[in-house]
Amino acid sequence: MTPEIRRARTAFWWVGVIVPLAMIALASIAVIAWLPEIPEPAAIHWGAEGPDGFGPGWTHLVVLAGVGGGLVVLFAVIALGAHRLYPRDEGAGAPHPRWSPTARLLGAASLGVAGLLSALAVMSVGSQRGLADAVDAPNITPWVFGLLAIAVALSLAGWFLQPPVPLTSGPSGEAATPLPLSDHERAVWVKSVSIAKSGQIVLGIGVFLTIGMGVLLLALDVTAGWIVTVLAVLLLVLVLTGLTFRVRASAAGLRVRSAAGWPRLEIPAAEIARVRAVMVDPFAEFGGWGYRIGTDGRRGFVLRAGDALEVTRTDGRVFVVTVDDAATAASVLAAAAR
Repeated sequence: MTPEIRRARTAFWWVGVIVPLAMIALASIAVIAWLPEIPEPAAIHWGAEGPDGFGPGWTHLVVLAGVGGGLVVLFAVIALGAHRLYPRDEGAGAPHPRWSPTARLLGAASLGVAGLLSALAVMSVGSQRGLADAVDAPNITPWVFGLLAIAVALSLAGWFLQPPVPLTSGPSGEAATPLPLSDHERAVWVKSVSIAKSGQIVLGIGVFLTIGMGVLLLALDVTAGWIVTVLAVLLLVLVLTGLTFRVRASAAGLRVRSAAGWPRLEIPAAEIARVRAVMVDPFAEFGGWGYRIGTDGRRGFVLRAGDALEVTRTDGRVFVVTVDDAATAASVLAAAAR
């Protein structure tokens, strides 16, 4: 690990984990101390005219500690865990550990989210202290915009408090040598690839938290619960259709199709200008797993770290799919393009 990466990781721990959790803990202490002083049921949602949603007072604590703390921990697990996902090969061709702008962004987002939820919980509960009926609580809706501005400011501060680390590309091969075939021979190469287990765990946690939030909001009879539930279902469908893909290289060109049938992509041999095997780091270069657009404009199905097939089309667009034995697939496609 280089000194630059070590400094960036230390800054992430402070900006994205320690300070956000400290803010949530301090706000939680204040909320716990004030809960006996607020009415039951308490106001838990405000509209344009004032309080329009009511429920147990401890709802504020659940949202603050559960949602806020859960997001901070989730962002930390994603950032710190994803940068440990490298092939076990220690040879010259193995990629080196790195730190990415995505991790820096997650750290900044943690600080902003923690600040927003902490301030919102303190304001929501503090405004109801000493009231006999939560209906009489002052309208805090106008203040929400100010809290959002503070959250954005905290996120920007969190971004600049973390030092940038130059992104070093993994080793990439030269253009593939066409597979030697006689005039009457044709080659077909087929492989299946799935999202790495660590990626499945991260995506699963994300889906579970979204579903849990929807269930909680619906149980509290909050209208936003239906919106969150619909988003959770859509997220679940996207995850399930993007877990496994089948990759086929032949004289017809390249075809990549999800095990569910969609999404899929086909590149005819006539549209292939260049093909090669490369090494890919999903999180550092593409910001995650699934169908992604990279920091350099490349796009494709990025499911794990390691070998990948890179196809440059005749119009200049570059497509990447992570798959084992990418070198053989590149040779087959190079022969097809020739």
